[in-house]
Amino acid sequence: MEYKRTDPVRVYAPPGANTTIPENLPQPGVRNPGLYKNLCQQVTSIYKHCNEKSHASRKRNYEATKRFCRFLADNYRLEKFRNVEDRHFRAYVKCLKESGYSPNTIQSDLSGIRFFIRLSGSKNEVSINKRMDLPRREAGSENRAWLPEEKEKAKAIAERMGRNDVVTAIDLVDAFGLRLEELCTTRVEYLMSALKTGQFVVPKGKGGQRRAILLNPSQRALVGRYLDYAKAMGLQPGDYLISGSEKHGVKHEIKSLQNWMSHNREKFMVKDREKIVEVGKKKRHATISWHGLRHSYAQKTYAEALRVKPRQAEKIVSENLGHHRTKVTRIYLAEAKTKKAK
Repeated sequence: MEYKRTDPVRVYAPPGANTTIPENLPQPGVRNPGLYKNLCQQVTSIYKHCNEKSHASRKRNYEATKRFCRFLADNYRLEKFRNVEDRHFRAYVKCLKESGYSPNTIQSDLSGIRFFIRLSGSKNEVSINKRMDLPRREAGSENRAWLPEEKEKAKAIAERMGRNDVVTAIDLVDAFGLRLEELCTTRVEYLMSALKTGQFVVPKGKGGQRRAILLNPSQRALVGRYLDYAKAMGLQPGDYLISGSEKHGVKHEIKSLQNWMSHNREKFMVKDREKIVEVGKKKRHATISWHGLRHSYAQKTYAEALRVKPRQAEKIVSENLGHHRTKVTRIYLAEAKTKKAK
């Protein structure tokens, strides 16, 4: 595993790296490589045997906890991860704040570390966010949705490259607000059931939650088109629509889509998109991601729901996204100041 130094505090494996702890661990900035390796081995063991949350969430929590392990090794010479105490946790928070990390990064990292502390069997309690002087999160301050021309150009580029999976991903994530993992685990039989029942069911979303999305005419037409595509490709009802059936096929497809986005977004992203200002709307984010298509879906669904059921608009979007909390849903909407429906 290659280790890369990115700043004075963070030294960690790059995304997608395996979880083997190298024998020759010494690296720039780590004062106690032996202790760090030992702590990482304990955390890695937990990571390998954990099946809670989505793969992406576990990976993010794992990387955050390894960064914490370095801090523990260098500053406290701690040997057992389950012996983490609140004083260690608070000292790390102070270090992150002094290093200038964003509120979102700090709170996301703390959530991941708590996750591993709990799974380690520790009997020690660490402080919740409300008991610490944390900077305020700025979630939802920018509009991360794709522009219509970005979607069309991205699909055109993918088609020229022969990446039908990318075209399918753009269509279905934009149409149903799916997460990448939900998309890559979508089977042909899900589409068959959707046409029959009029509902697209996501059987296992984030946190294992099931949700059903009522089809509108355009969604029904899209499902029918991809069923025709599946038939033409010789796919069976139990086959994944875009992922391979081999071991780790879903994981490989997720990584392939993420890599495609990283390598090609500059080709279809509107230049200086953050300078596009709309009255009453949030400023646009400078770049785009797969998750931004969920924002696009949320905003379209919200606009449609306002016309039909204005008082339930936020709740409809929340349920379709799989959040079940309108407070979280407002992060996805474009309005600079969204009033809560009465």
